[in-house]
Amino acid sequence: MTAELAVAHLDVGLVANDRTKALAFWHELLGFPLMGEISFPGMTIIRLSVGDAVLRIVVPDAPVERTASTGGFASETGLRYITLQVNNLEAIVEAARAGGYPVPHPPREIRPGTWAAQIEDGAGATVELQQVSA
Repeated sequence: MTAELAVAHLDVGLVANDRTKALAFWHELLGFPLMGEISFPGMTIIRLSVGDAVLRIVVPDAPVERTASTGGFASETGLRYITLQVNNLEAIVEAARAGGYPVPHPPREIRPGTWAAQIEDGAGATVELQQVSA
């Protein structure tokens, strides 16, 4: 069986106990615009625009006790990171460092003309940033 995609993109959801910290990373640092939010019994879902995709931050009314590992993307199994193609990799990494966010893998050339780095939101999510030289 093959999935017949109605829309050719992937939306991502993550759970965050701390709304303020989650928005500081995803909205303020990375600059993803707010699309809106909706509350359901037990949670609020905040939607952010990531190009043609949507990032959904689920904030439970009561904090979730079991939290993700903050040891980098290879610290445990499961969905651990997203990759963003950017034009300002160095600037984002420097802003992340200045904001106190972990940078487990600083910018490096991973193949000719392609640079990559990883930053973390401090709550278990890793973002790989890639920039292709012109």
